[in-house]
Amino acid sequence: MSKAIAIGYLANVSLGNVNASHTEGNVMVAKKVTLPDGSAVPYVSGQAIRRMLRDRLEDLGWQLSEPFANVSGQEVTPPVQPWKYIDEDLFGYMDTSQNRRRTSPVRVSSLIGLFRFQGDRDLGTRSFEKFGENLQAGGNMFETEIYSNLFKGSILIEFDRIGMWKSRYELIPASKKENPAQREKEEKTWEDKKLEELSAFDYIEVENLSLPFKGFIAKLKSAKKIERLNALLEALKFLWGGGRTARMLVDLSPRFIAIMFLKVKHPVFLEAFRVTYEDGYYLDTQSIANAIQKFHGKYDAVIFGVEYGFFANEEEIKENLGELGTVSSVTEAIDFAKKKLDEQ
Repeated sequence: MSKAIAIGYLANVSLGNVNASHTEGNVMVAKKVTLPDGSAVPYVSGQAIRRMLRDRLEDLGWQLSEPFANVSGQEVTPPVQPWKYIDEDLFGYMDTSQNRRRTSPVRVSSLIGLFRFQGDRDLGTRSFEKFGENLQAGGNMFETEIYSNLFKGSILIEFDRIGMWKSRYELIPASKKENPAQREKEEKTWEDKKLEELSAFDYIEVENLSLPFKGFIAKLKSAKKIERLNALLEALKFLWGGGRTARMLVDLSPRFIAIMFLKVKHPVFLEAFRVTYEDGYYLDTQSIANAIQKFHGKYDAVIFGVEYGFFANEEEIKENLGELGTVSSVTEAIDFAKKKLDEQ
C-alpha cells in the first residue's frame, strides 16, 4: 500500500492578481518573490490554495468545521471532530484552549510563477458622478498589479494519516496536573469519554496502542477514507478562487498534472517543472523524468494528465512521459487516480 501521493500541477492565469500582498499608496501589490538574478516572479501563497480547496470541497457538498467553531475575540476554537468534518481531517487544526492539534496530512506548496513579473498594472476608478455628484467632482483612482503567467504547484498527501487520529493529543487535551499518576488518570478518563463518543459512529474503528505508547488510534473505515481523498482530487480539478474575483476571475484548475503513488513520503514534483515560451508553452519532460527516476522502486504508479491544445509540444509530452506512466487528459488522469485509490 502506498504511504503518500505526490501531485504536481501547472495552472494558467491569463490576467489577474490572485493573492495580493499589501497596498503602496493607491496600488494593490501582487505577491512576488525575488530570484537570485534580482528579477521577481509572482506567487500565490499555500494558505490561499488551502482556502480555495476548502471552498471547493464545500461546493461539492461537504460540511466544513468553520461554522461550528467557537470564536471569542481573536481566538478561534475548532470543534475538533475530524471524523465529522473533512477539513479538520485533511488540513488539520489547532485548539490552543486545550492544547490539541493536528498537523495537516495534506501539504501544499505555493503556486509559483514560471515567468518574470513584467510590472503591469490595471487602472480603476470610482466616479462620484454615479453617487449624485457632478462630473467635475472626479473620483477615486486606484491601480492593481497584474500578471499573465503559468504557475507550478505541488501537493504531498500523507496517505497513511488520512482518516486516522491519535487520542493524545489530537483528540483529547494534555492534562496539566503535575503528579504523573494523577495526570495519567485524568487523561485516561478523557479517553474513555472520547471512546464513548466515537462508539456512536459505525464508520470509525478504534485500535489501542501498545506500550511504550499510550492511548488509542481512531480510524475511518477504508471506504470513508477513500471518499475523502476522491473529494480532494475533485476539489483540485475544479480549483479557482483568490481575491478580486468580482473583476479578475481566474481558473486555477490544472492544465498539466502528475500524480505519483509513493512507498515513501516526498514532494517529488516540487522542483521538477520547467517551461519555456516561444509562440506557445513548451514543457520540459526530461526534468520530470529525472525527478521520477530518483524514486525507482519506491513508487507504485505514476499518472499524467495534459490539457488538449495547451502545450506547443503536446505530442512530445505524450510520447516521452508515456514511457514512464499513463498519459491522458487531466480529467481522465484524476479519474484514473481515483481508481488506483480503490486498490489501496
